[in-house]
Amino acid sequence: MWTHYLQTLHRSTTRQWLYSALNVLTLALGIAVFLILWLDVGFETSFERWIPHANSIYVVRTKFVGEQSSLGAYTDTMGGTLDELRGDYPQTVGARVWYQSVSILQDGRRASETVETVDPSFFKVFDLPVVAGEKATLLSSPDDIVLSQRKAAQYFGTANPVGQRLNLILQGVTRSYRVSGILKNLPNNTDEVFDFLIPLTPQMAAAEPTWRQRWGLMMLDTYLRFDGNGPAQARALDADLDNFVDRHPNLTPAPAHRHVILRTQPLVSLHLLNPKDRAVVLVLGIVGAMTLLLAGMNYVNLATARSNLRAREVALRKVVGATRRALVVQFMGEALVTVLLAALIGLALCELALPLINAAGGLALHIDYFRSDSVLVPVLLAVAVIGLGAGAYPALVLARFQPAAVLASSQMPGGGRTGHSVREALVAFQFTIAIAFTIGAAVTASQMSFLRHADLGFKREGLVVARSFLDPTLTEAQRTTLIGAWRKIPGVQAVTAADIGPGFIHTDSEITRLPGVSGDGPSVNGVNTGADFFATYAPRLLAGRVLDQRHGEDDTPAFEGFSASDNHLPRPPEGPRQSRNVVANLNAVQTLGYRSPSSAIGKSFLVARDDGGFDPVTIVGVIDNLRFQNPHRPIPPTIYDLKTSGFLSEEAVVRFAGADPSGLIDSMKQQWRRIAPDTPFIAEPATDDLQSYYRADDRHDRLFIIGAALAVFIGCAGLYGLAQFSTERRVREIGIRKTLGASTVQILALLIRQFIRPVLIANLVAWPLAYIGIRNWLSTFDQHVDLTPAYFLGTTALVLLVAVAAVAGQALHVARSEPAKALRHE
Repeated sequence: MWTHYLQTLHRSTTRQWLYSALNVLTLALGIAVFLILWLDVGFETSFERWIPHANSIYVVRTKFVGEQSSLGAYTDTMGGTLDELRGDYPQTVGARVWYQSVSILQDGRRASETVETVDPSFFKVFDLPVVAGEKATLLSSPDDIVLSQRKAAQYFGTANPVGQRLNLILQGVTRSYRVSGILKNLPNNTDEVFDFLIPLTPQMAAAEPTWRQRWGLMMLDTYLRFDGNGPAQARALDADLDNFVDRHPNLTPAPAHRHVILRTQPLVSLHLLNPKDRAVVLVLGIVGAMTLLLAGMNYVNLATARSNLRAREVALRKVVGATRRALVVQFMGEALVTVLLAALIGLALCELALPLINAAGGLALHIDYFRSDSVLVPVLLAVAVIGLGAGAYPALVLARFQPAAVLASSQMPGGGRTGHSVREALVAFQFTIAIAFTIGAAVTASQMSFLRHADLGFKREGLVVARSFLDPTLTEAQRTTLIGAWRKIPGVQAVTAADIGPGFIHTDSEITRLPGVSGDGPSVNGVNTGADFFATYAPRLLAGRVLDQRHGEDDTPAFEGFSASDNHLPRPPEGPRQSRNVVANLNAVQTLGYRSPSSAIGKSFLVARDDGGFDPVTIVGVIDNLRFQNPHRPIPPTIYDLKTSGFLSEEAVVRFAGADPSGLIDSMKQQWRRIAPDTPFIAEPATDDLQSYYRADDRHDRLFIIGAALAVFIGCAGLYGLAQFSTERRVREIGIRKTLGASTVQILALLIRQFIRPVLIANLVAWPLAYIGIRNWLSTFDQHVDLTPAYFLGTTALVLLVAVAAVAGQALHVARSEPAKALRHE
């Protein structure tokens, strides 16, 4: 019996091979898109879940009261937070991770790296897989170091690294560490970096005077582990953290919790902590689900329409003895086998596309067939739902036809007006999805193009960023000499050093107090700039003047007792300091309540300093906003200080013109090797740093555009199939119309109008849905394009053009046929 069913399926498929191929291909494409987006969403939501007991691990976050949303809540804390937590809550299990820049000396070579200075209790919180060494004793000695597999291979090759030594220059001191263990390389679905683990010792903390200085000093990440009912324990701790902050004010005005708030956050939620990131992942999931739904509806629509052509076959089978049950089994089986074939093709397409998607997005997506999160479950579920939906109509409707009525009819049943209306509604729904996706794709492509050329407040071309300027082995004298040497390179226009720059986000929240206003005012971001900062970035001056060394009061004096070899900020002196001049950005002017940039000039207010006191500052200039951070983040209200000595800048930036960037970097490197031969040199064009901001959005944008394009293709393929079916059924009607005088153009217009009507209806539904969704997506960017009617009108015109092209050929062929042939058509 099953052989007979397969033969029937083969005959039906080969007799209508174009329709069958179109149906299977569109469904396979829909399944492939769904699987790719399913894998991407699964990847984005799986971050840190690979860590054993990840649901029990929490990070302590810091939020400054009155702080603008642009600064948000941080996942790092003051250095001594864990010690104070242990003092108040003895049961606390936690570990700190302090990222520090070091130089590594190995076989006569130097390399710049970032080490993770951690508490010896680190492995009690993070039970990471170890491939060499005894986990229970790792980091128990002050000179222990644990490497990742990739770093062990980088520095020791194929030799066994355990027991060998690495020399690190840390905090200006050369220290020798013994490799005691090797960590398994972390997977791609993690934001954590654990390449060099060294113990955090009391001596390191003592060498950093700002370790316990104040809550506002963000130094490191503090992790807690709650065994048992983690969420309940975390909530209980959160409920008392305000009191905890008040008990330990740490130079913060009392009551401290009115200025700073500590809260715990589950580790597994950090990757999508920003609601905007969660929204993007949700949209991709919706696109995948809707594409699969569209492909499934398209398949069901075509399958049910074409099944009417088999009415006489059903009648003949019933005449020769076929039972209704046998017919139901046949049609259901045919539909399930066809959908299963499409699913296999879809899986193959997904496997072929994944390497390209991984290469383009820097991902490692792959299909697991036999794990708990296997793709076979959603695929088989889709096969069952679509197969049963496609087989239900012929199985339950055609199987009820009476043979005599069907064989006596000159026409084959076609579902009548009701069947036509249902198919038209399905087409309208398909194109609603397709049009909404296409509008979204057009806007996202335009938005990404806009971001690459958006006004950052400075010219991004012609800048080179020297990342190694922060290297702890550099002295202040070397930094000063390097800047002077780079200024003399041909083509260099200006050089500056600052603790902010392209690709680097600096946040130093400073509480303000405004004249005539009781209590603390809003927080602003404080930025230290070196000489020629404003000449290098050339921001638009909105009022007043910029800071420069010609005005002695502009240069904030270094703290007394500062030593360049300390390589850290010392504790500021007690008591008030002299007023200093600052430049404010436009957002700071608005946040501080001034009516206009010009009205802010000459205004003074107080800003908090590290010892809990306040110092006066005076605004002498207002500049337009400078964007150095991710385009999703609003630009913080910022005040800029000029400090030509006594501060540790994060990076140096060179402005050049009329020179090749690679040649300029080579010249900078030569000067670096002459002045600081023992320190590795790292520099790159600013455009490379800024490009990293758009990488995730680029990847999501490409996936969205692929989904939208395939949604339109699936919709048009379904429309083509329905056009072929409908025109075949109306051949005699068209012949009669032509006999009565209808022209080819009139017939063509009649047929195209019938097929285009559901597409036009779809626009009425798609436009408001697309508008709401895209407007919400654009709101996640601080800078974005305007959502103009051109996107909607242009998309509608494009989709209509593609839809007309899909049906015009078939309609034109029928419209041009001779009436005599049409009237003889069976």
